[in-house]
Amino acid sequence: MADISVFIRSYSSFQSTFRKTSFDDAHSISLCADERQEVIDYDRIIEEKYPNSNMRPKSFDALYVKDSDIYCIEFKNQKPSDIGNTEIKEKLEEGKRELDGLLSTLNIQKNNYNFIYCVCYKDCVEPRDRYKCGVAKGAIQFDLKQYKEQNIVKEVFTNNVAFFTKQFQKKTKQVLNCL
Repeated sequence: MADISVFIRSYSSFQSTFRKTSFDDAHSISLCADERQEVIDYDRIIEEKYPNSNMRPKSFDALYVKDSDIYCIEFKNQKPSDIGNTEIKEKLEEGKRELDGLLSTLNIQKNNYNFIYCVCYKDCVEPRDRYKCGVAKGAIQFDLKQYKEQNIVKEVFTNNVAFFTKQFQKKTKQVLNCL
């Protein structure tokens, strides 16, 4: 059996940064300014595998690997109230299914790894949004709790950029410059 380093080497041409993978084309802004931490641009892998956009499964933006943890990260430059549950769930389901297939092709045993799905959205600015974000701070949003319960992923984090930055540093012991 191979380990995750084989995947990282196989997809080294897709290495990127948080800044690039969190870039919102529509608004020309990155949710995370960090260019030091390397990630894998998972969207680009899927785009290359499925050149026909009509056949392309949905996917998350980036993969960050730390030891036996694989962070599957989706960036949304939106308020949480504007993010659709269906889209976020499809990105997790379809993206994880594709990732499982890629790992299997490389003879990597997925059971040796902890998959962590992170949905990182823009900071809440308006007073009413801050209240909603504060209430939902520890809760798993977007109807994603079931994926943790079904062991599709080990953990789910859904929160704003500031929370993501703090949790990233706490979990990985790496400094992340997203604010």
